[in-house]
Amino acid sequence: MPSSGETYSSMRRGTWHASTMPPSALIAVALVATLVSPVSACTNLLVSAGATADGSTLLAYNADSGSLYGSLGVYPAAEHAPNATREVWDWDDSVFLGVIPEAARTYNVIGNANEHGLVLGETTFGGLPELDAHGTGGVMDYGSLIWIALQRCETCACAITLIDALVQEHGYASDGESFSCADGAEAWLMELIGKGAYEKGAVWVATRVPEGAVLAHANQARTSTFARDDPANVRFSADVVSFARKIGRYPADAPDAAFDFTAAYDPVTFGGARHGEARVWDLYRRLVGDEAMAPYLEYAKGYDLTERMPLFVFPTKPEPNTDSKLGVADVIRLMRARLEDSWFDPRGLLRPDVGAGPGHSAYRARPLTWRDDTSGRTFAHERTVSTQQTAWTFVAASRAWMPAPARALQWWAPDDSGTSLRVPVYGGATRAPFHFADAVGQAPGAAATVTPGVDAPVADALHPSLESAFWVWNLVSSLAYGERAIDVAPALSRELETRQARLLRDAEAADARFLALGKSSHEKKSVAETVTAFVEKAADDAFHEWRDVFLSLFAATRDGFAFSASAAPRCPPPPAPRTPGCPSRLVPSARELG
Repeated sequence: MPSSGETYSSMRRGTWHASTMPPSALIAVALVATLVSPVSACTNLLVSAGATADGSTLLAYNADSGSLYGSLGVYPAAEHAPNATREVWDWDDSVFLGVIPEAARTYNVIGNANEHGLVLGETTFGGLPELDAHGTGGVMDYGSLIWIALQRCETCACAITLIDALVQEHGYASDGESFSCADGAEAWLMELIGKGAYEKGAVWVATRVPEGAVLAHANQARTSTFARDDPANVRFSADVVSFARKIGRYPADAPDAAFDFTAAYDPVTFGGARHGEARVWDLYRRLVGDEAMAPYLEYAKGYDLTERMPLFVFPTKPEPNTDSKLGVADVIRLMRARLEDSWFDPRGLLRPDVGAGPGHSAYRARPLTWRDDTSGRTFAHERTVSTQQTAWTFVAASRAWMPAPARALQWWAPDDSGTSLRVPVYGGATRAPFHFADAVGQAPGAAATVTPGVDAPVADALHPSLESAFWVWNLVSSLAYGERAIDVAPALSRELETRQARLLRDAEAADARFLALGKSSHEKKSVAETVTAFVEKAADDAFHEWRDVFLSLFAATRDGFAFSASAAPRCPPPPAPRTPGCPSRLVPSARELG
């Protein structure tokens, strides 16, 4: 580890360079590019029922990928014939992987939630290269595991059991993955990695988030040692330790109780800490305060990899008059985190930062690591929770007391979690709102009844449309990046807060209606359709509002100016008398932004 003087000198400008890094960190430099690739870059937050204001469980997910089209997929509930099969397609690459038996009955799924309140998310940690299961003949990629578990399970316990069974029977086809699960009663983290070319299947550990606790993960395995005699709170594959011994990752004579999942299968590197765990650190400090997280600052920097952070934290009251119990609005704000007012602050406000632009934006263009050819040194930008390349994001609440179609409520949006208006999408909705739907589908079967131009915009990740929420949301967000950030970001924040608060109130009122319908024996069947109609109208209204927000923000900041209405009153129309000096048309004031 560098001395404290070297640490500050090399990092004070928001960068690091190889000449002051320890040997272990130099090795990690080569791994950073893989860590922050477009696919392996997500952030999840799990909130137990005991940590929420209303007793729901919460799951927040940023699906960070620069190449994916952020849209809502729908898998309708269905009864399947005996011996029916289903195709499996790799979610990231959209390649065909194989065929597996279909379940007799599958549930309605929209987005990342189903009609019974089950919600699933993920972050990719990668892990040991030799355990990468791509191309090994496995059929189950991590994305398909999510969608299939949502179609077949009502609880996290079922999802964990099913994921294990699927990878053992059909083989795994991805690399290391951290799955988040919430079901209204419990929240779980399941960390899983394949066996590469060694053998079929995968090894894993699943941990229940304790009541009152919050758990975050971000592209770095976080499970260390774990209880082996507490199945209500910890589950694991039978060979999770023995397989590590088999491949030489754990000594034969070491006790099973001392086994560390992360140390064996995804050792923390500079990149894993700086571009993964630092995001967790940022979320945790907002929940328990900077002082409580200070002991882990050097770890988050990537300098001291021995002082690992706790797997979860119990929120306190870091700010006066702040309730430690979390609601959806609180988690939405958490997922906007960009390391502001911390040692890592990337805006160039707290210290000189070679990467900061004139707009003091917290965002950095990729790649996150870059080389200065003159000095030969390698530098890194910070990786934040809220990031520009997010394909879609949601904060989902699973409420056990609600009727099934309204049990899971996803606050869903395409694009950046820090700049995007979220719309309410209930897990029992049977249709995707037009502007948020996908004419092709995230996977075959997720858009089986969609007609392009009728049920979904004619658009994809390369071909834009002003009818597509993905493209409109990206237009809005892009105004808040770069040199215009200093003027656009505050205005966008005001628009976002006002509209998001209204949508939250609208959904609260809708919840009351759905709850009443669910209690009425002759109205129960209408809950799903009523929920679907609400989702479609709320999303349609939000879409048109947000498109207008883009136009107003663009008009106010075009061409490097900040435009505002002129103070001079316009001339009244005839036959009113003219006033000398009054203009005949609008001439806005233009302030130079350079």
